[in-house]
Amino acid sequence: MGLFDKFKKPKEPPRQQRSGVMELIFCPAESLAHIMGRMESALGVHSPGTGNRISIYQDDMHIDFTGFVADKETEDGKKAQEQLQGVWAYFRQVETEHIDIQRNLLYHLRQCRGMVSVNAVYDGPQNADKEGAISERMGVVTAALQGVLTWGMDALVDPAGKIILSKDGKSDLEYYMPSEVPIPADWAKDAPPEAVERRNKSMALLRDRHIYVTPWLPLLWERAEEPGRTVEEVCRRAAALLIVSLYSECRVGEHMSYEESREFVNPIIESYGAEESFFSPEEWTYLNDPNSTEQTQIQYAWQYENLWVMEWALGLTDDLFWPTRICDVPQSVRIMRDYPSMEELTAAARLRPRKELLDQADLIYRLHWACVDARVMGMPAPQELEEGVVMERHRALFWLAGCDEMCPWDDVDLST
Repeated sequence: MGLFDKFKKPKEPPRQQRSGVMELIFCPAESLAHIMGRMESALGVHSPGTGNRISIYQDDMHIDFTGFVADKETEDGKKAQEQLQGVWAYFRQVETEHIDIQRNLLYHLRQCRGMVSVNAVYDGPQNADKEGAISERMGVVTAALQGVLTWGMDALVDPAGKIILSKDGKSDLEYYMPSEVPIPADWAKDAPPEAVERRNKSMALLRDRHIYVTPWLPLLWERAEEPGRTVEEVCRRAAALLIVSLYSECRVGEHMSYEESREFVNPIIESYGAEESFFSPEEWTYLNDPNSTEQTQIQYAWQYENLWVMEWALGLTDDLFWPTRICDVPQSVRIMRDYPSMEELTAAARLRPRKELLDQADLIYRLHWACVDARVMGMPAPQELEEGVVMERHRALFWLAGCDEMCPWDDVDLST
């Protein structure tokens, strides 16, 4: 050994290799206490104090779950809010053929106010068994929080680890629905039980069809036992819609002049005795305006959809089809042609019960929200719904069911 060898620094023992996992869980949350309580219950641990971290140990494995709530009051809250906004924007721009899954994932992220960071480490090189144990615990917590989990920062996965949507637009799922957000007990305070029942029935049907609708939409408070539209009212409305639709088709479809179009529908007006009172003020003005615009004519041509709903309400057809297509226009005209006078039409009519009309009005209201909200996000309507058909059906069913205090046809509120 040389002289200087005595003064060499002793070699440090080789540093132990460590591997790890870092992921994020995004979840609905009422508060940090809500997040921590659910994590404690899921993991079977008790975390003393009022902190935001739960640590668990198993052999050489150490996992930290740290909870945050998005707000503008604290630095951590601001960072959580930025993360939530960032992940929403990131998955909004993903190009995918799974549009319905993407839309519903965005709805889920939109209702999230909570975030949990997961930091797990263990000794040694990457180990599939250990990472499987970590994934299992992350899945348990994600399920308890009704959340979604990042996976390698390249995808969001469900509690079972299946890819909801990846950055390259892939998914392991046939469909995805956001978690159920609880509604406060007093939300429907004083509402008629039938209004709540209607809403719940509509929401269950929409879930079955994998269409997300916010749970906060108002109820329809109308009562089925109260007087609704009469058979005569609905028959007059059907006759008016037939005339307006045919007139519009003449103008915009056949490119007839005002005089030619009126000449075509005048015999039908006479057949039904359709005087001014049959029509709404806006319809009457339109029918007597030789200078109506093409856009207005197109809008009134959509009244065939309303006519079809009137025919269904009168029992002249049972086909109130799911609104993914326009109605059978020739068939709607043939139905009315079989009853060319008010006497024949009212004699054939069997007006459906107001309860049935209210059930359909409640459903279409929620479907219309889904279409409008998707459009606001720059996305197509869910499950191939035809928004124009949905909107017109909203108008027809709200009028039929006597919503908004039996308002006139021109005043039906189509807001969602």
